[in-house]
Amino acid sequence: MQEQKLIEVFSRIHGTRPFGADAEVVPFEGTNLLVSTDSFSEREDFLSGLEPEAMGRVMAYGAIADILACGVKPDFLIQAWNIDDSHDERFYERVAQGVQHVVSHYGAKVVGGDIGSAKEWCWTATAFAPCKTPVRRVASQRVDFDLYATGPFGAANVAAFLGRKIPEPKLRSPVPSSAIFATDTSGGLFDALENFRRVNPGVWLELDAERAVSPEVARSLPPGVEKGWSLVGGVGEYELVFAVPVGTSVADAVKIGRGGFAAQGACDFRIMYGGKIGHMSTPPPDYRAIPRENWLAETASYWTSLWR
Repeated sequence: MQEQKLIEVFSRIHGTRPFGADAEVVPFEGTNLLVSTDSFSEREDFLSGLEPEAMGRVMAYGAIADILACGVKPDFLIQAWNIDDSHDERFYERVAQGVQHVVSHYGAKVVGGDIGSAKEWCWTATAFAPCKTPVRRVASQRVDFDLYATGPFGAANVAAFLGRKIPEPKLRSPVPSSAIFATDTSGGLFDALENFRRVNPGVWLELDAERAVSPEVARSLPPGVEKGWSLVGGVGEYELVFAVPVGTSVADAVKIGRGGFAAQGACDFRIMYGGKIGHMSTPPPDYRAIPRENWLAETASYWTSLWR
């Protein structure tokens, strides 16, 4: 799947700006309307092995995370189901209960949708929220910053490496209004960093990769697998990554780096790990474009490329 190329094609035709923020920011009656659409399926989104309620919770949070990354909670969610013949009505009822659990947590409402059929079931949701000053991926200030995450990374990628069921994401609060830029990590941490680099010319960043890795990762890896690899993979963990001006107090988050903006020159993303300094110069691998049996090898190759 060449997702980025297709997004560029569609945005050119429809006149949208897809990379500037996690949600589309639409001026509306003196404020902005945030709109975000996501689709999920059992195979593509690594949901196999989860109970139906857990599938619903993972999907709903994944759909809502784009709104949280803009600094607010969602107000409404519209869903569309394409169902297949492999599951009965009770399965879909249980998935819907999981969706409702997350929607209710944020005080939002499901207000409608559609049902169709497909070879493999998939669920699509659009979340909405009003917001006067949304946090975007594009920095609102070009100042020195501290980089934070709502939690550590790697557990979901390790589960994918080992063929285990992915852990459920924790339900996080929106990023603080003081954030100068933010995104979610639906494609993994390195994909989130690439999103920042794509839209912020001259940004430099130092990632403390040791602090970013979850303590759970080292305990579950087989021999020969480097724990840093778990930051590269593209399984959605849906933690939020955001920057605040240096010295800003942030509760319930982990500081994972620092950065700033150069007046001229290319972006410089440095990776600090195990006493070494690496450089992130290319996007991470997209698991959806790689056969599953090659995930680990492609991840290892990318991690090695950081230190050349």
